[in-house]
Amino acid sequence: MNDIKGICVRKLSKPRQDMEKSNAMWNKRAREFRKISSNAGGDQVFDLFRAKAELKGRSVIDIGCGAGRYLKRLLDEGALAEGLEPSVEMAREARDFISQSGYDGAAVTIYNVAFQDFAPGKKYDYVFISNSPVISYYENYPRIIDLARKGIFISSWLRIEDLFLEKVAAGLGRTPHTHGGCDIVYFLNLLLADGYYPDFWTSVKRREERVDPENFYLRYASWLYGPEYGEKELDRVKKEIDKHLGDDKKVAVSSTNVMGVLYLDLLK
Repeated sequence: MNDIKGICVRKLSKPRQDMEKSNAMWNKRAREFRKISSNAGGDQVFDLFRAKAELKGRSVIDIGCGAGRYLKRLLDEGALAEGLEPSVEMAREARDFISQSGYDGAAVTIYNVAFQDFAPGKKYDYVFISNSPVISYYENYPRIIDLARKGIFISSWLRIEDLFLEKVAAGLGRTPHTHGGCDIVYFLNLLLADGYYPDFWTSVKRREERVDPENFYLRYASWLYGPEYGEKELDRVKKEIDKHLGDDKKVAVSSTNVMGVLYLDLLK
């Protein structure tokens, strides 16, 4: 087990994330994520967390809360929820989304800081992390564990297969760099090596539908050109995507995405 832990530590021992570059990209994509938050319906991943945790009246920190999608769901469940979001524009969209959802946005705490600099001076009953790079850095591993009293929930893409993205990438002669990877598996094995016994699931989501191309402009620009993409790169992506428009002004999307989900009950 020590050998496995050593491998996982090495895999997650990376230079600190460049938050300036990261925040610049997420600032550009904030409205896109606000749209996703506003249109979000049922969510199998969140339902797994809700089934495991006693949320009503419990304190929860949503690390990497983005535009507030899960922060609202936590509030809906009666949790004393707070968010952490380093992107200024994402945090602004989250506060507005919370307010538009019938809550007092000003009364909901959203820390506008990187997790590596987060020092709340308190513990939370639950730590909730969905698709955040904080799990990709070993320096954050003990801090995540120390932050929770009752439980830790993490979800992260393991694999993304997007056939439409591959078409667009081929047309532009680019190699896409999407979310997804084994970091949650490394995190899982670190927990096991340290004597914890988390639950772990995989969730497969298949999608075949016709979609408004505006849903993909910013996302594909970041996946194809990296976080520092500019207007020139965005324009190239828009033109390439629009080549695939049908008579209904939409594009055909076919994807299979695999999500890893981890829950650690600290009271067991």
